[in-house]
Amino acid sequence: MPHAIMIPQGSSLEALPNELLDEIISNLSDPPPSLARLHQPPSSNIVKSGIRDLKNLSCTSSRLLEVTRPRLFTHVCFDLRDVDEFLSFISATSLARHVSSAVVKGRHPSDDREDPFWWRRALSYLDPQRITVIAPPSCIGKMTGAQVSEEHSWAFQAPLQILQLEQDTRSFDPPLLTHLEKRSTLLEARSWSSLLFNESSSLKAYNHYEYFLFKVPSLFSTWGSLAYVRPRPQRLISSPALSKLTSFRYTAVFPFYNHVKLVLNAVELMENLRSLSVQLAPCEGDKATELEQRGSMDPSDPWMEITTGYSLIGHSVSDMGNRGSLAEFCACDYALGPLRTELCPILEDILGGSEWAHDGQGTWTKKSICSAACAPATVESIVRTAVA
Repeated sequence: MPHAIMIPQGSSLEALPNELLDEIISNLSDPPPSLARLHQPPSSNIVKSGIRDLKNLSCTSSRLLEVTRPRLFTHVCFDLRDVDEFLSFISATSLARHVSSAVVKGRHPSDDREDPFWWRRALSYLDPQRITVIAPPSCIGKMTGAQVSEEHSWAFQAPLQILQLEQDTRSFDPPLLTHLEKRSTLLEARSWSSLLFNESSSLKAYNHYEYFLFKVPSLFSTWGSLAYVRPRPQRLISSPALSKLTSFRYTAVFPFYNHVKLVLNAVELMENLRSLSVQLAPCEGDKATELEQRGSMDPSDPWMEITTGYSLIGHSVSDMGNRGSLAEFCACDYALGPLRTELCPILEDILGGSEWAHDGQGTWTKKSICSAACAPATVESIVRTAVA
């Protein structure tokens, strides 16, 4: 009697070794959706995505779940209220070393259950290359050691802001909790090289009389005010966190020019800054301006504040290029045609004909950096080499 033919259980895909499966699965991995929304109005939906290929694949069998899970948790998201529960799960499933980015959401500025020192526990488990915090201004202030004034919050009505920090390399060996307890702010918890801050919109404040007297609820209002004081407070001088930054990206919709000056004061503390990027207008297609014009605001005021703000920025870029390490400046608002017409003469008058070369699209690069390249290379690769 002939031997019975044994039919292998499961699909042919599941029969592949883990190395090949992982290579196939890697093609289903996408960048976290939050990266594409960092310059949009801050929203708790920053992590939502309609693409669920990895999740769907993980549901097909226990074998594929096992291989897919590390990539599913490459980019994680958790609420501040649930930090201990999340860390317990990550520890129990041995997924900590796979987490390369984390989005952390705080929802309630006065809720005692949202510990401002959550990062001490989280970073004793994880060593992500990037952390993105979306939370109320006062909540972000507490994490970074800045006392954010909310005296005029009612005028701005900006419930959420975004703070993102990145480091160049990961150690995969997070420091012990006892070590992190010696750090007083999230900024000091790692050697962050890049900071992004989305301050939300100031547009609603324009509906009020003498709007320019209102103080934006922001950690940059605090940092900028302290940086302007001479001599500077000891806690600003002694903290190396800002001086280590090499990249800063700032987004705010229609900030007042006097607030932009405060931001630039804080940027002076970033002594090793190589790259500066600024966006002061709404993203293309944003209807916020049209909606607010139904109120009592003068529609020309927000645009006037932007052009004045960019004049201040241009002079700061020139100064930082002369006496510092700044090598690249990007005015993201050049993407808006009508605004480009306004900004072009302002920035060209300040930066044109100087040490800065303009690509015509809103990015200025220090000429000494360009000429130092021996072989053809992109601006991005030159700056990256200089940072490294």
